[in-house]
Amino acid sequence: MGNLEPKQPQKRKCLGPKIQPLSPKRSKKVKKQENRISDRKPRTDLSWLIDNKAVSILEKVYYRSKTGTPLIKGRITRDGIQCLCCFKIFALTAFEVHAGSTNRRPAANIILDDGTGRSLSDCQRQVRHSTSPSIVDNPNSKTAKFNSIEHENDEACYVCCYGGELICCDYCPTAFHMNCLGLNEVPDGNWFCPSCCCGICGIGYLREKSFRTCHQCELKFHIDFLSLKSYENMVLLCSQKCEKVFYGLQKLTGKPIPAGNNLTWTLLKSDHHGAGNHSKLRVALKVMHECFEPTKNDETGRDVVEDMVFSRVSKLKRLSFKGFYTVIVEEKEHIVSVATLRVYGNRVAEMPLVATSFRHRRRGLCRLLVDQVEKNLVKLGVEKLILPALPTTVDTWVKCFGFTRMEKDEILNLLRYSLLDFQGTILCQKLLT
Repeated sequence: MGNLEPKQPQKRKCLGPKIQPLSPKRSKKVKKQENRISDRKPRTDLSWLIDNKAVSILEKVYYRSKTGTPLIKGRITRDGIQCLCCFKIFALTAFEVHAGSTNRRPAANIILDDGTGRSLSDCQRQVRHSTSPSIVDNPNSKTAKFNSIEHENDEACYVCCYGGELICCDYCPTAFHMNCLGLNEVPDGNWFCPSCCCGICGIGYLREKSFRTCHQCELKFHIDFLSLKSYENMVLLCSQKCEKVFYGLQKLTGKPIPAGNNLTWTLLKSDHHGAGNHSKLRVALKVMHECFEPTKNDETGRDVVEDMVFSRVSKLKRLSFKGFYTVIVEEKEHIVSVATLRVYGNRVAEMPLVATSFRHRRRGLCRLLVDQVEKNLVKLGVEKLILPALPTTVDTWVKCFGFTRMEKDEILNLLRYSLLDFQGTILCQKLLT
């Protein structure tokens, strides 16, 4: 990677907004979706495997013991596994219990009875490898140019997503309206945007390799302000508060939390616990796509929703989704409600998307999901939760969930965090501590 030659501050005439607005599925389209096979199916690991032709409906399986002998046999259905003894249908974990096992690894121990010896975990892994899109940026995109240091500046303001007369950061491609930054005139000399400045001293880029980035809050810091111990480890955490949040989230991830009435709440991360976790994220993405139109990023050509769910990484900070978690609510292992969540240390968490499957709405599932998110964020010491609300949903978030609209100065105070926003939405916040 060569040396970065900073350019002179400039104003640019821009062509227009870069990011498509967030669009919910309209009621007219909902009617069409009700007739689609994919939307009628229970959203389970098994239905996902069936849809991807890794297993077949009514295919025989058995639960193996520690010695490899079958404990109980059944057939695959979209709803679960039908036991061949009692003909009841069980979810994977319930089928394991029905077999008398306490291993708590149902997918790894449920074997296809076709002579291949493949487990459901093997099938999940097979589909994951065949369906995972490459996370390498399009070589013709501006992102790729940035990764090779030959980047162009954005054509839309980072704050409002509209074009016009912009000032550009001398380190990254981000651009702003002066008014959106609260500035009256173009700064003299080299200018660095809030996210390219040290989180302690506020000074921008000084020399190559002078910055380190906190794994949790994602703020940059000059090496001189960090203790040697903190950045010798593989995971750099800038403070005890970020350590508390990071390890607290690690402890929560992948562990279903009972929420009553056969419901569970689970925090997922794409790089956590292999194939089974990946298949749940695939099903969660289907719920998101049921509720929202695909939102393509003009630079990468990828679906922003999918990038969030799978925590896709980019060297360009505002296109990097590595910090995102996916929250799911399941009813008997059917995913019924989903949200995306990113936590910037103890200062702020963002929840850009919340979706509940159409046929499970008006049951309080969204409230359950959000309440559990808030409860766990409070335990981690996070100060506030923000979200970009569609104009038609602002009153619901304000009156029913206790959020308030963010004022301009409150938004300006958070500019150093790469918060995800969509054109036409209204940022709302809720104070947690």
